[in-house]
Amino acid sequence: MSVILDRTTEAASMFLRGLRRRTGRPVPELVTLFRSIVDGGRDFHPIASDFLEHFMDGAGASRTMSLRWLRSFKVIRKAEHKNQRRFERQLVRRAATLDEHGSAWLHDHWDARINAFIGTELFYVSRMSLLRSQGSFVLTRDGREVRVSGTVRHRWFDPYDWDRGRWVYIPRHGFVPIAVGRELVEADEARNFLMESRHVQTLQGVCVEGRRRPRRWRGRFTWALVRTGR
Repeated sequence: MSVILDRTTEAASMFLRGLRRRTGRPVPELVTLFRSIVDGGRDFHPIASDFLEHFMDGAGASRTMSLRWLRSFKVIRKAEHKNQRRFERQLVRRAATLDEHGSAWLHDHWDARINAFIGTELFYVSRMSLLRSQGSFVLTRDGREVRVSGTVRHRWFDPYDWDRGRWVYIPRHGFVPIAVGRELVEADEARNFLMESRHVQTLQGVCVEGRRRPRRWRGRFTWALVRTGR
């Protein structure tokens, strides 16, 4: 019973520390806490453990995220699809302005903000991030149709830091104050670093002018991921 009470008291203490800017604990104790989180999470959150270890030992060097792992999360694919749809709507509007046998280039970019779902491994690596999609397309009109082709370069990125929020719940460790990470950086026991991932997609499509008035344009598009072998 005393062991259970001790653990409950410790969890409550950590939660309350999360409401303050500083933990009030010695730095070696904070280092031990993060090392134990790294070791304890390797079996069920290996990527999150790896990045936390890099936070401690990587001297601030940037890290490239595995594209396959990143796109395995629905929230990432949803952000990608959101930017794709934005480009598609732009292309349909641009197609409607072309004269017969006319052609045009379209260059633009869109940003999609990403909030990872609590409890997923992505949440423990990057709670809030950004997907920036830069597109370049050529449009050519022939009669009622406008052929479209182009390339979109996606860049996902997020600084790995412990600066946002009050605390985070970590399995087997309970509520861990965000201030732990800040204090380790201040003590030069850890370094913030940039996480990023890049991939390229191609687009092929056609925009068609409707026959009836008002003549509405519609588009059909196909997206393909450019494989890089990584």
